[in-house]
Amino acid sequence: MEFINIIVSLIPILGPLVFLVILRKSAKVGMSLSMVLIIVFGLLVWKIDLNVIFASIGIGVHNAITIIFILFGAITLVNTLKNTKAIKRINNGFLSVTSDKRVLIILIAFLFGGLIEGASGFGTPATITGPLMVAIGINPFTAAVIALVSDSVSVSFGAVGTPITVGLGEPVIAAIPNYITLIDLFAGTFIPLMVVALYVVISGKYEGKKFKSIIELVPFSIMIGILYTLTAFSVTRLIGYEFTSIISPIVVMILTIFLAKYNILLPKKTEEIIKTKNEMSLLKAWSPYLIVVVLLLVGRMVPFIKEMLLSFKFLNLTNFLNTGIGSKFEILYSPGTVLIIAAIFASFFQGNGFKAYKKAVFDSKDVLINASLALIPTLIMVTIFRYSGINGGDGIGMTTFLAMKLASLFGESWIIGSPILGAIGSFVSGSATVSTLTFGNVQSIVATELGLNVNLVLATQVIGAAIGNMICVHNVVAASSVVGLENEEGNIIRKTIIPAVIYLILVIIVGLIII
Repeated sequence: MEFINIIVSLIPILGPLVFLVILRKSAKVGMSLSMVLIIVFGLLVWKIDLNVIFASIGIGVHNAITIIFILFGAITLVNTLKNTKAIKRINNGFLSVTSDKRVLIILIAFLFGGLIEGASGFGTPATITGPLMVAIGINPFTAAVIALVSDSVSVSFGAVGTPITVGLGEPVIAAIPNYITLIDLFAGTFIPLMVVALYVVISGKYEGKKFKSIIELVPFSIMIGILYTLTAFSVTRLIGYEFTSIISPIVVMILTIFLAKYNILLPKKTEEIIKTKNEMSLLKAWSPYLIVVVLLLVGRMVPFIKEMLLSFKFLNLTNFLNTGIGSKFEILYSPGTVLIIAAIFASFFQGNGFKAYKKAVFDSKDVLINASLALIPTLIMVTIFRYSGINGGDGIGMTTFLAMKLASLFGESWIIGSPILGAIGSFVSGSATVSTLTFGNVQSIVATELGLNVNLVLATQVIGAAIGNMICVHNVVAASSVVGLENEEGNIIRKTIIPAVIYLILVIIVGLIII
């Protein structure tokens, strides 16, 4: 019976891997099948109450809507900027720094994406950086993969520290974020190089010279990684972890532009930068994104504004079907609202009135429909997994059961298991914050019972959750949707899982050394 319980608790992990990665089904099909399996076996084996299943379906749909709303904002913003030709100007701006796409993906996906993560979270970075990479000539599949892998190191601190503040609960012990940045000095430093290597391998632009094209970018990529992790290390200790993923990307973006502009640590330029006449100023083209960053930061860092935005309740579900399960849709606080405001602003400021925005909305509908068909079953499955403890059996949920089985498997080597559990949590839930909320207490109990450093274990949980962000299904669906891909989710996960595993191994090695 225990073996069957283990298999059932693994459905949210094995389902996507088998259906999407191995059998190459689309996310719409694969996640629907996974959802059906967890409903059937949740009822038969886990004895989950029937009303909990119905409540989970309702809450899952509700959660999916909150993500679709963000996706709608991101897609309409991108389409509006295409209609006003601002994307073309942004593209020319990037190419005026360097024509080397290997450098530009670090600048766009890793650093600008990191800033969006620090301001917003919610999987927003990949939905913004993916289209920007497509605009500079990177194919949509490669852009989606790079956007997801790049959104990793910054996720540990997320939107003004949310994965730590909310995930672990306040007050936060300073040693935890300090350990995170210490580990990333040795593990996170290699992410820019991984991003470059992945781009070279899958982009199709470097056939016959892949190895050389990676090696010649090693000095530059490692330097950017060191600058980022050292800045994060310093900001966390001197200013506060809430600002780590905001200040670090800004500082390193400025340094990266300088290094790229003057070709420092880069191979000799082989292409001349083509100077083009631009009808729109760079500031005007970037103004919608500046509005996004400013509004997100103000809404999250100014207490009375944050409180005001959160006080507006819209379609919230509380104690749904008398199960104690609830879900919030804080529409004014959602990044989706900010993205829509920026899109409308762009339509008027860069275009001729409302026309560019209206066309953008119309052009977005097919993408949103396809994304919804994948996101709804995914979020239903996640909700059933999270609330499976409300059952007619022993009251132990799949999450706790799975965590304790992993703990018994690794024993005193739990520093190996703790980041893996964190990654599993965000792979299933799609949120680093939810992963730590779900497993943080279990991590503390296991570490205490085994006599391990609790703060270090919790730090590896948080980093593991950030790593899982690369491969979680609903982030993959969102990233692929905004660049116009359909039914490529399994192929994307096959690519992103490699850097995710490498990053995980590096974290484990550093953790074993520190402990």
